[in-house]
Amino acid sequence: MNKEFDFDDIGKKTPYRTPDNFFEDMQQKVMERTYGGQRRKRRLQIMFSTAVAAAAILAGVLFVPSYLQTRDVPAGTSDMLAVDRSSSDPADKWIHELSDEELEELVDFSDNDIFLN
Repeated sequence: MNKEFDFDDIGKKTPYRTPDNFFEDMQQKVMERTYGGQRRKRRLQIMFSTAVAAAAILAGVLFVPSYLQTRDVPAGTSDMLAVDRSSSDPADKWIHELSDEELEELVDFSDNDIFLN
């Protein structure tokens, strides 16, 4: 299979051929594909803004009623409020029973405590 190949017989012509209007069609296809990416990006922006709006509405529906309920306390719930406040009564009673020197020591200790600062 050792043949002598003469490039002079071929000349400067390339052996590859392209169909007519290949480069114009390719340019058109590239433009269509790149424009399609912008359409997807626009769709993604619309979906994101819709999701944010839905989350805001959901947060409003969930949290606004609880905010409004804390403002209006019915008369019957005052007993529950007294029970909630009574849990701090032993600590308040202990603080009132301390002398001034003991209170100063407690303040100095809390100022120097690395876990509280």
